[in-house]
Amino acid sequence: MKFLSSLFVALLALPSANNSQVRATVVLTVDTPVAIVERRVDENAAYIVSRPGLVLRWDYNTKKVSTVLNISALTTTGNERGLLGLAFRGDFAYINYTNTDGHTVIAEYAVEKNGIFRTSSRRELMTILQPYANHNGGDIVTGPDNMLYIGMGDGGSGGDPERNALNTASLLGKMLRINPTRTSSKPYTIPTDNPFVGVKGARGEIWSVGLRNPWRFSFDDDQNMWIADVGQNKWEEINLAKANKLFPGGHGVNFGWSAYEGKHRFNADQTASSSLAPIYEYAHGSAGCSVSGGVRVSKTNPVVALRDKYLFSDFCSGVLKGLQLQETKLISTSDLIKKLGRVIAVQQTSRGIYVLAFDGKIYSITVGNP
Repeated sequence: MKFLSSLFVALLALPSANNSQVRATVVLTVDTPVAIVERRVDENAAYIVSRPGLVLRWDYNTKKVSTVLNISALTTTGNERGLLGLAFRGDFAYINYTNTDGHTVIAEYAVEKNGIFRTSSRRELMTILQPYANHNGGDIVTGPDNMLYIGMGDGGSGGDPERNALNTASLLGKMLRINPTRTSSKPYTIPTDNPFVGVKGARGEIWSVGLRNPWRFSFDDDQNMWIADVGQNKWEEINLAKANKLFPGGHGVNFGWSAYEGKHRFNADQTASSSLAPIYEYAHGSAGCSVSGGVRVSKTNPVVALRDKYLFSDFCSGVLKGLQLQETKLISTSDLIKKLGRVIAVQQTSRGIYVLAFDGKIYSITVGNP
């Protein structure tokens, strides 16, 4: 694989409210980047997930990019498949990918001090059967409680034909929460405080229900959960599940799909009377067609002017948008940058904010005077 580093500013930078400009600068180009994750802040490196099956280590100081894991023989990128997510927990890494049969696999690897994934340590935690080739979800995050959170799509096709999203007997269309173990005989345990533990017929791994395709999700500084849930054919939505004194956001939450698409009634045979409405939605059209989440910018992020905003984009619009918030109340929305192409994800590390595009470009987002 050939890696191209370049430095050029995106064609259009838009002024923000304080009359400075939000800019996008290409810092790296790789094959279909879908996530950028740090293992430790003091490592001075980030790990980039390349959908064809590579995990790449990007050294902030030397700018060197090296391959630390290659599972390309284990996956395929047909439809919405591939290597889709990565999380670190201590000296271990967890990946979320679809295998060559199209099913979701969560696997664990020990990680050496130099960032290399020890392939001999590979251990599969779970395999989730996928009835169709799309709506695999794909994100995986180590939560503020050190548990592993896994975003699962509803299984695919269109309209949730198998009615998985609200069915607590299925892991599809859910947010899952598990605790990996160190024993091969029992790869993970189900936390006893998961909301469906002990509920007859329900899977204990479930943390939240009613999701269509939670492509990217994240926790903010206050442990609230933010989910960009890709819509069906009319509405895209951003969901906010607030934390409480006991749990990070999302505990037992019903996000409504497929009884609702966004705030709008969808499948009449599904009920979700207690569902949580999205904090923001937009109709298909000029605003886009497939939401690409998304992160609430940390209070410690070096891009000071964007702190506390929730940033996201859309695969069809290529516009970086920001939700202005007062704590967890939506105040306004704004277009920050246009013409970023087919955006796959918007993410952050301790070094800044990044937009990942389908053509391979990774943009660094900065704010400065015009």
